[in-house]
Order: sequence, then C-alpha cells, then structure tokens
Amino acid sequence: METRTIDVRAVQTQPTLGDIEYNTRIAEEAIKKATADKIDLLVFPELFLTGYHVGKLEAAVVEEAEEAINKLTAAATETTVVIGTVTKNSEEQYNSAAIIDQGEHIGTYHETHLYGKEGTVFDAGSSFPVFETSAGSLGIQICYDVEFPEVARQLTLAGAEILITPLANMRPFQSDQPIFGAVRALENIRPHIICNRVGEERGIEFFGKSAIFNERGRLLSQAAKISPPS
Repeated sequence: METRTIDVRAVQTQPTLGDIEYNTRIAEEAIKKATADKIDLLVFPELFLTGYHVGKLEAAVVEEAEEAINKLTAAATETTVVIGTVTKNSEEQYNSAAIIDQGEHIGTYHETHLYGKEGTVFDAGSSFPVFETSAGSLGIQICYDVEFPEVARQLTLAGAEILITPLANMRPFQSDQPIFGAVRALENIRPHIICNRVGEERGIEFFGKSAIFNERGRLLSQAAKISPPS
C-alpha cells in the first residue's frame, strides 16, 4: 500500500428531517468550502440527506434524494465525498452512503447490520465493496456496522486503504464511539474517519464527536458537540 498524505474533513452538523432541499444546500455549501480549502476527502453523517427517522419513502421522495446526489456530484468536481442517504431498488429500501469522486457518482454502499427498528424500514445490504477514488481506496461502513470487526476486516482484505464510518449515533453510546473508532483502525492498520451528526430528532439526541484516527488507532482530531445551524 502506497503511503501518502491527504486532507480530510468530517462535516459534523444537523440535517432537517424530511427537508432534502435544505440538507442538499448545506452539503453544497460544505463542498464549496472544501474545494476552496483543497480538501481531498469530505465525509457527511449517516442519512444526512433525509434525516434519520425515515419511514418507507414514496417514489417522489426517493427521486428527490437521487436528484440531490446528482446536484452534489456536479458540485464535487475537485474532491471526494461520502454522504449518507436513502436509496431504493424496486421494493427494497436501503440505508446507504453515496460515494462521489471528482464529478462522478462512482457507487453506493448499503448498511449490512441494521440497528433496532431500522430493520422495519430498511433492507440489509449484502456486500462490502471498496471504492477506488482520487483520495485512495475507500472502505465504507455505516454506524452499527462498526461494532462488527468482520466488516472492517473484509474491507481491508479487499484493498481498502482508508476506513470511513458515517454515523447517526445517539446517547447513551457516546463512550462506545471512540473505542470502536480506534480499535477498527488499529486492528486493520488503516486510518479511520468517523462522522457523526448533532442535534435532536424525535426526542433522540445525537452527540457528534466526529473523529479521525491514524492507522495505529491514535486520535488525530475530534470535534466537540456543536450547536446546530441557525
């Protein structure tokens, strides 16, 4: 594996449930700033485009989310972006992460381990693709996936150079998150980026504390809990 340095940013903020237009605008602004700052890799939280508490979505809403990905793809011509969204295929609906690289939507990962009531809304993914991007080979896992070491291991064995975990992690799990972040990095000798959201949604508080770990599991950077945008 070739060693090189890239600039990474985790976008820790609060989406608005059901307001894809607003969430897309926030993402576009973050991409614009990342481009100006010459950021190589930009990571957003789980289900950022829709909000976390989604039900089975109508076709029009899914189409709106797909169009949002098209807009972000057009905006991200000089960086790599990983962003949480809902995708649907026939009757199957997934908790997904879209991967965009320099103006191209190169693929999508579907969460394989569904937490709690997520199983009543989403279908589980069944594969662990590695995405070749200008920022490196990316292995994506979503939230609950990070608690299962075999996910990160399969991604590493498949050639992932960087592990990325978008989250919508809530209290009382704030002490678990940095442990999983560090351990998955150290087990696989891979850098690990975790991006969690903030704010409240339907009585659930998301606590942030996004972080970047190096390949030895050492914390390089961690965000505090921040106030949601006004």
